[in-house]
Amino acid sequence: MNATAQPPGRLSADQRRKQLIDTATQLFATRGFSGTTTREIAAAAGVNEAIIFRFFPHKDDLYAAILESKSADARTDALVETLRTAADAGDDVAVVATVVHHIVDHLHRDPEFLRLMLHSALEGHSFARQYRERHFAPLHAFLLAYISARQEDGRFRPGDPEAFVRAILAVPVYHGLVEVLLPEDGVTVGPDVVDVYTRFILEGLRLSPSAPTAS
Repeated sequence: MNATAQPPGRLSADQRRKQLIDTATQLFATRGFSGTTTREIAAAAGVNEAIIFRFFPHKDDLYAAILESKSADARTDALVETLRTAADAGDDVAVVATVVHHIVDHLHRDPEFLRLMLHSALEGHSFARQYRERHFAPLHAFLLAYISARQEDGRFRPGDPEAFVRAILAVPVYHGLVEVLLPEDGVTVGPDVVDVYTRFILEGLRLSPSAPTAS
C-alpha cells in the first residue's frame, strides 16, 4: 500500500488548503470581507474552525492566499509582453483587441473576482489595492506609454493620455459589470463582442486625416 495514499474521503493538506481558499473566496465574493467569519467559512467547508487556523492562523492570511491565487490567474507579465510585441510591430488593432479580450475573458472565467474587488473597495479592504499595485499598475503603465508614443507619432488624437487609458479599460470592464452583476434576461451580446469594442475604441483614439493637429 502506498504510504502517501489518503483514506477515502480524506483530503491531503494541499487539497484541504485549496478547499478552504475556494470556500472563503465564494463567501467573501457574496458577503464581503467584513461580513464573513471564519466560523462561517468552516461551516461551508464542512470542517471545524480549528482546521482553518491550522492552515491560516489569521483571517488576513486567508486574504493573502486568495490574492496569491488570483495573481496566478492574472498572467500580467505575459499580457504586457504580448502587448509590447504588438505595439513594436505597429499593430494597434492587436494591442487594443488583446486588452479587451483579456479583460472580458477573465471576468467570464472568474466572475467572483469582480465581486471581490468591489467588496474590497467599498469596505476599504486592502485586497483591491494590493491587486491593483501588483497587476493593474504594469498594464496601466504600458498603456500610458503606448498612448503617449502614438500621440507623438501623430497616429492618435491629442488629449490627456490618462483619460484615453481609462476609456480603453472602461469598455470591457463595464461589459463585465453588466454580465456579472446586472444581467438582463434575454439580453446578450454577439460572439464578435471583442471586435466591436476594439473598433469602437480605435475609432475614438485614431487621428483622422482631416482632423486638425495640436499646435
